[in-house]
Amino acid sequence: MRVKRYMGETVQEAMQKVKMDLGRDAIIISTRKVRKKGIAGFFIKPLIEVVATVDDYTKQEEKRSDITKKIEQEKENSTNNSSIENKRKDVFLNTDINMPMKNMQSEFSELKTMIDKVYNTIKEGDDKFSDLVKEYLNRLRKNEVEEEIISGIKKRISEDLTLQIQEDENIVRNFIYNILLEYFPKENDGFNDSSKKVRIFVGPTGVGKTTTLAKLAAIFSLSKKKKVGFITSDTYRIAAVEQLRTYSEIINVPLSVIYSPLEFIDAIKKYKEKDIIMVDTAGRSHKDRYQLMELKPLLNEDIDSQVYLVISATTKMADCKEIIDSYGFLKDYKLLFTKIDETSSFGIILNTTYLTKKPLSYFTVGQNVPDDIEVADVNKIINSLLGDRLYERSS
Repeated sequence: MRVKRYMGETVQEAMQKVKMDLGRDAIIISTRKVRKKGIAGFFIKPLIEVVATVDDYTKQEEKRSDITKKIEQEKENSTNNSSIENKRKDVFLNTDINMPMKNMQSEFSELKTMIDKVYNTIKEGDDKFSDLVKEYLNRLRKNEVEEEIISGIKKRISEDLTLQIQEDENIVRNFIYNILLEYFPKENDGFNDSSKKVRIFVGPTGVGKTTTLAKLAAIFSLSKKKKVGFITSDTYRIAAVEQLRTYSEIINVPLSVIYSPLEFIDAIKKYKEKDIIMVDTAGRSHKDRYQLMELKPLLNEDIDSQVYLVISATTKMADCKEIIDSYGFLKDYKLLFTKIDETSSFGIILNTTYLTKKPLSYFTVGQNVPDDIEVADVNKIINSLLGDRLYERSS
């Protein structure tokens, strides 16, 4: 691995030097402005310093490229196809050319995101934004807020706030706060929501759907005095059924286990006297389209239901985008985030509402039933994005 430093009057000039010396696969380690030493340095425009590295992996890529070209050349010049095929197999066995393309694409995507963040940070410049504004923008980046959202905020600030006004923290914070508020749909009745009788919880494996279901049922049954019924279609895991059965016995809520869509309709009819019917579904891998389609029969158009897409706040944003795409067949739903207490980055909540345009419903903030659940508070999330520590990690 080689690590080298490059200087330029602009970001583009420094990046061009990196590209020419280390190639397209160079990795940017750091970027900063550097002034010349001495008094004269204050009167001269600072230079851009870029520290970059290139891994041995790049050399292997070049080697694979050379080998591939050699194979194609041999193919043109030789009439012995079997001989060429044998040589091709030898090359495949002796190089890492079989590396999965998805991994390479993922690494490239992460590298591009990192470079974009560095470039956008420098591009903010000294002439458009105050240090105070830059600090707030960096707080959003630390929370992994999508760069598209940050770019929109920067545009609004540059259009509406002069540099002098940008020195006032109250104005800057409130301005950014109000912009972020616009990204969150207003609909959220919380524990007072009585518009839908049937409530279906869907989402990936391991996000805590069953525990969340129990927390809500306990609140509606014990605190709100509602008549609640449980239905579970999660027959893939015996432990899941037993877990929900234990909760149903503790809070005195009846449970029906179903194995087919027809049984689902019968269970709904069975609970016609109930105020709320909560439906637990099996966790589905967002990569398995066939399994996801098994949920469709539960989304019967004749049944007026509210669907909750349950997502863990600890999910990587790249995976979250895949989840959103995989559940795109849902016509309407609300977002429910679990494990809020297990993350220090809240950008996923803002990013997801921005991408889906769906309202938030609830947050879970621990494992205790029924205490560790709350109505999603947009104000609390925005203040957390702006630097306040309002959600403590679980011990």
